[in-house]
Amino acid sequence: MNKVSQFFFSCILTFCVLSQVTFSRADELKKSYYLIGNSLTWDTVPSLLDGDVQWHVDCGKSLPYIFEHPEMPCVKNSSLWPKALKEKQYDFISVQPHYGSTLSEDVDVISKWIEMQPKAVFIIHTGWARSATRADEYTNEDIEGKLQHSPDYFKALLEELKKRYPDRQFKQTYAIDLLDKVNSDIKNKQAPFNQISDLYRDAIHMKTDSGRYLMHNAMRHAMGQPRSEKGYEKTDTKTKQYLNQVLDTLK
Repeated sequence: MNKVSQFFFSCILTFCVLSQVTFSRADELKKSYYLIGNSLTWDTVPSLLDGDVQWHVDCGKSLPYIFEHPEMPCVKNSSLWPKALKEKQYDFISVQPHYGSTLSEDVDVISKWIEMQPKAVFIIHTGWARSATRADEYTNEDIEGKLQHSPDYFKALLEELKKRYPDRQFKQTYAIDLLDKVNSDIKNKQAPFNQISDLYRDAIHMKTDSGRYLMHNAMRHAMGQPRSEKGYEKTDTKTKQYLNQVLDTLK
């Protein structure tokens, strides 16, 4: 192959690769996403997600409460779930268990939404614990009582859902595991934070720059979307580099 032929072959190959990326991106933007949860879902910043995105967000409420009382969520631009899930079939649906519910209650209410959306991939957004109780909750092995933000609780939740719906696809945001990774790095002096509460803006919510950057991209990963810095251009570069390393540990 002469140099001219090599040049044209290289151009064609580059064009094909770019075209594939463009088509993949276009297909991604056509997909639809719906999120159900409270302010810990809001801290994933749904408005910055790609594609066709709606949500039902009610502050401080558990999934059973949101199911039973969908009329007046605190986020006023919510698309109320009874109407949204009845009128439209989504590609991805994120649900966020929270304090106050039991394992069986979460399984039952999520099951009702699964049956309303027979084609959707369901994402379990783990949310996270208050900074003061995070470590104790994370290591709590009791799944019989009220929700604790622990791997054991969410493992049991997913196992039961998969048992009921063996043909459905389930994913996680792994938010609790990401925070535990950061905490471990802090202890080993490998993180740009002094304590895990440095990622929080109050007792439970994430800081609007660093914490939300982490959780937004955790949600994007679960939804199959590429990592993004949109909205976080002013966040410290070294902090984002570190958080990207944490995000790289996601399954």
